Amino acid sequence: MDESVAMFVNYYYIAYVIFALPLNFLLIFLIWFKSPVSFSAYRLLLLYTSISETFLIVFSFLLQMRIISAGESVALVPYGPLRHASPVIAFIGYNFYNLFLCTTNLSILLSMYYRYSLICHGKCENLALSRNFGVTLVISVGMLVAILIPPYDFPTVTLNTERSYPNYHLLDTFGEYGGFKSTTRLVYLINTTILMGIPYMMPVFILYWRHQIFNQINEVQTHLSERTKKSSLDLVRALTMQAMFPMVCLLPNVAYFLVAQRIHIEFEIAEFVPFPTCVIPCLIDPILTIYYVAPYRSFVTRRQRSVSIGVTLSVAQSSARTI
Repeated sequence: MDESVAMFVNYYYIAYVIFALPLNFLLIFLIWFKSPVSFSAYRLLLLYTSISETFLIVFSFLLQMRIISAGESVALVPYGPLRHASPVIAFIGYNFYNLFLCTTNLSILLSMYYRYSLICHGKCENLALSRNFGVTLVISVGMLVAILIPPYDFPTVTLNTERSYPNYHLLDTFGEYGGFKSTTRLVYLINTTILMGIPYMMPVFILYWRHQIFNQINEVQTHLSERTKKSSLDLVRALTMQAMFPMVCLLPNVAYFLVAQRIHIEFEIAEFVPFPTCVIPCLIDPILTIYYVAPYRSFVTRRQRSVSIGVTLSVAQSSARTI
């Protein structure tokens, strides 16, 4: 069964990358070349989010890992392009994936904070924004550096996993693999808490800021034009939805992790799920941003119309020549 599930997920990733990467490249282009002057620092925050998501897509596609909980150990079994790479390379790649997963989620939080400060306080101090940006980088890079400090005890991980799941035949099917020796290590506990905690704490802050922004625009800044109000509220709605998707997509992973730490189960599909589900927001976020940010939506709409007109004229000219 594991080979068939791996093959299905491989096909899923091919289809996913075909759609997700062009969308993120398009968004990066729009942010860089089509952002209005008024965006200033917000433009950099959008760019930071989009670049982080692009790297997340790439690392997720390259790794495509099966995550198996075996007692205190967690095995990382690649079944994608890095299937034949050394366990050390796969392990390092997995932790870089976590780095971009963390920066992506925190960047959405930074963007909402920026909108909140701008609308509710009339400005966002560069010092405060730089401080918050620095904190997110320190958290993300600190997690990466702390977990990558050797030595790695991959033989123990393999031994524990093979004993727990002898029917999987992982060594015969996927070759050598590594992972985390113990889930009770302080570094592992801290990293896991941060990775799983951010998507669930993020909506709390964002919903509070959203409430404050809506009150400010609808009850205090009544002098604003309807167009300005709509533009500001649309951005807030997009950021709110972007904050909710990571939390929803992480639910199956959290449930499996909590259950597998207490009960020995052989649930192969759940072991393949974490990577495909965690990157779903990277496909949805650029769609939301392009749709809700008026300058980007206008550019895409104009291009669609020009392409449609060009195709129509080409067909008409071909028909005329045929006649």
